[in-house]
Amino acid sequence: MTRDYLVFPRLFGARAAVIDVTVWHKHNPLLPVRLTDGANLNPSGQIWRRFHLGEWEYKQDPETLDDYEARQF
Repeated sequence: MTRDYLVFPRLFGARAAVIDVTVWHKHNPLLPVRLTDGANLNPSGQIWRRFHLGEWEYKQDPETLDDYEARQF
């Protein structure tokens, strides 16, 4: 009975300390983020992020001509 509490953490298996998700996915930030290439954020253009080596990385799609024209009016 005294050793039953030692079994409980092993019921769910071992977990990795840091999960590396290298797949980029769409992200809509509330606050400005720092892009991996150091460029400034455009008012339009989709922001993407991934969790790589323990930290979030962000990149942005370039603004298309249609996006630019739509922003002018």
